[in-house]
Amino acid sequence: METKKQSILAALVLLALGLGLAALTYFKTTGYKNPVAVITDTKIKDRLLKKETDIYGNKDEERRQYLHVQVLIGKYKGQTFETVNTYYPSQLVTQKYRAGERVFVTVTDGSLALVSPKRDWILVMTLAITLALMVAVVGRRSWHLIVSMAIIWILFYCLILWDVAVNGAGIIWMFSLADIVFSFFSLAIVQGVNKKMLVTWLATLLGVFVSFALCYAVIKLTGETYLNYEMGDYATQDTRGIFMAQALLGVLGAVMDEATDIVSSLYELIQHKPEITVKELLASGRTMGQEIMGPLINVLVLIFISEALPETILYFRDNNTIATTFNFTMSLGATQSAVSAIGIVLTIVFASLCSLLFLKKPQKGGKQE
Repeated sequence: METKKQSILAALVLLALGLGLAALTYFKTTGYKNPVAVITDTKIKDRLLKKETDIYGNKDEERRQYLHVQVLIGKYKGQTFETVNTYYPSQLVTQKYRAGERVFVTVTDGSLALVSPKRDWILVMTLAITLALMVAVVGRRSWHLIVSMAIIWILFYCLILWDVAVNGAGIIWMFSLADIVFSFFSLAIVQGVNKKMLVTWLATLLGVFVSFALCYAVIKLTGETYLNYEMGDYATQDTRGIFMAQALLGVLGAVMDEATDIVSSLYELIQHKPEITVKELLASGRTMGQEIMGPLINVLVLIFISEALPETILYFRDNNTIATTFNFTMSLGATQSAVSAIGIVLTIVFASLCSLLFLKKPQKGGKQE
C-alpha cells in the first residue's frame, strides 16, 4: 500500500512539473526558426467570401479572417501588424486561427505573414500526462520504460540523420540493424540482461526477420503488383525502400510485445513446475499465443483503418470506386498489416521453441515427453 501511495505521489509531482514545463514552453519565444507572435484580437472578424460546390456535391466555404498580430521577439518586438488569413472550414490544407493564439510568423519589409500555430506546449503537456499515468499505474518499473523510450527516441533520431546523410542508400539493411538495436535496448533496460531477456530477444528477431523475408519473397514473386509505392507520404528518397523500412519497424512492435508475454509466462511456468513436459510446455505456449494473437492483430487492423480513414473518405467523396480507393490509399497499409500479422503468428512458434530450448532444464533420471 505504501509503495502505491509513493507511486501516486511521484506521479502527481511529475504531472505538476510537466504542466509547469508546458506553461514555460507556452510563453517561450527564443530558440525558434521563426519569430513568435500572439493574436491580440478578443473576437476575430471572420467574413464569408464564397460558397463552393464541386461536381460530386461536396460543399465548402472560402472564408477570410482579419487579424491583429503582435510580435513578441526580434527586430519588430512589440509591434502590432494587421494581416488576413484565408481558409476553408474543412481545414484540409488551410488553417483557422483563434483569438489569443500564439503563432509563428515571418516579417519581410514591414509585412507580416502567418506560418503556423505554436503547438509545442501541447506536446509537452501530453507527454507529461502520459508519463504521470505510467508512474501511477506501473510504479518504479515505469522509470525503466521511460529511460527505454528516451534511448529509443535518441537512437531513432540518429538513424534518421544517418538515413538523410546517405540519402536512403542501403535503407533496408540500415533499418534491419535498427530493429536489432532497438529490440535489444528495449528489452535490456526493462528486463535486465539475463537468460529470459536474451531468449525474448532471439524470439523477437526470428519473428521479425522470418516474416519480413516471407513478405519480401511474396512481393518479388508477384512482381510487386498493386503496390503503389508512390502514393505514400514520402520525400525524394527510394519509396520502395522506405516502405520496406516501415514494414520492418511495424512488425517489430507487434512481435516484441507478443514474444515478451509468451516467454515471460513460460519462464514463470518452468520456475513453478520444473517437471513440466515438452508437450505441456509447447501446448501452454500455443494456448497463450492464441489468446494474444487475436487482440494484437485486431489492434494492427484498427490502427491501419484509423490512419487510412481520412484519405479514404476523400477518395469516396470524389466518386472513386472501392478498387481505386483501396489501391491508392490502403494497399500499402494492408500489406504492412499482413506482414505484422504473419510475424505475430510465427512468433508463437518461435517464442515457445526458444523457451523450450534455452529456459527448460533437462530432467534427471527420466525421459521428457
